[in-house]
Amino acid sequence: MMTEYQKYQLQWMIDHGYSLDDLISEMLAMQTDGDKIVFDGDVADLFSEWEYSSGFGGEIWACEAEWKECEGNGME
Repeated sequence: MMTEYQKYQLQWMIDHGYSLDDLISEMLAMQTDGDKIVFDGDVADLFSEWEYSSGFGGEIWACEAEWKECEGNGME
């Protein structure tokens, strides 16, 4: 079951014109350099690295703590 924060992340992507395909493409681009794998962690580690280091060209949703203080106040 998805958490309210995960729902927020998906809605943020939709509101900013990003799709799941965009997310996957961004993460794959971070993982590889041509045919060479430059990130050799699991998917969760890759997602965390992408989320905190680049996002969608520097654009990313609020962290969970910030979301809980503002938009998600009382949701979880």
